[in-house]
Amino acid sequence: MKTNFKEAEQFPSFYSDPFELRLARNAQEINEVFKLRYEDLLLYYNAENTNETGLFTDQYDDFCEHLIVIDHTEEVIAGTYRFVRKEHLINTDLFITEHEYDLTLLKPYRIMELGRAVVRKEYRSGAVIMLLWRGIFEYAKRNNIQYMFGTASFNGLNVRDYEHGLSYLYYHHLSKFAIPALGENPLKLNILPLEEVDEGLAKRQLPPLVKGYLRIGAKFGPDIFFDYPFNSIDVLVIMDVDEFDPKWLKKIVG
Repeated sequence: MKTNFKEAEQFPSFYSDPFELRLARNAQEINEVFKLRYEDLLLYYNAENTNETGLFTDQYDDFCEHLIVIDHTEEVIAGTYRFVRKEHLINTDLFITEHEYDLTLLKPYRIMELGRAVVRKEYRSGAVIMLLWRGIFEYAKRNNIQYMFGTASFNGLNVRDYEHGLSYLYYHHLSKFAIPALGENPLKLNILPLEEVDEGLAKRQLPPLVKGYLRIGAKFGPDIFFDYPFNSIDVLVIMDVDEFDPKWLKKIVG
């Protein structure tokens, strides 16, 4: 369990009544994050991924930072994101994304991994998501981050369920970094030829998290990774902090 909260205590709070945005500052808050992840993330993708603790955590949680939005009306954590920078990698040289993708091309830059994004079901109307993005941007700027990255998941393992959405990402939002998925002959996002992609259907096939990334100007790696234990199709997301969409940025930071 994380014990050093110095960085979290130095990061300011941001308020939008009844919500407070900040980094988690104690073990109790982090435990609540783990519980939220378990209920609204782990079990959402695979209902068989149960455990006795009712928590979803891993080794990276001992040294990363956890962004949280607290609803002070109910005194619950409404949403969360996990931040991992190079400086956080104490007992490993690898980001968790490197279990799926070869990040060699990104490693020379000032980078930060985003992960474990969860918004409680009853808070998905927009306000909490906007606050989380404000926190992400503020944290990235304070730490001179150039690129943020992570994976986004499509529920299930059948690419045909998402062939228009995945192909749309390839043809319209492909990253300049040709970062490969691990494994032999990984499947490319461009499942369909460009002329067969139905853009309307494609956008309906995209998960809310991917749509959110697109709004801020995110790009995507060329390869798919099948996460069988998690029961998901993963794509690599890459964001240049200096290329955030200015209209979207104005909405989140004012």
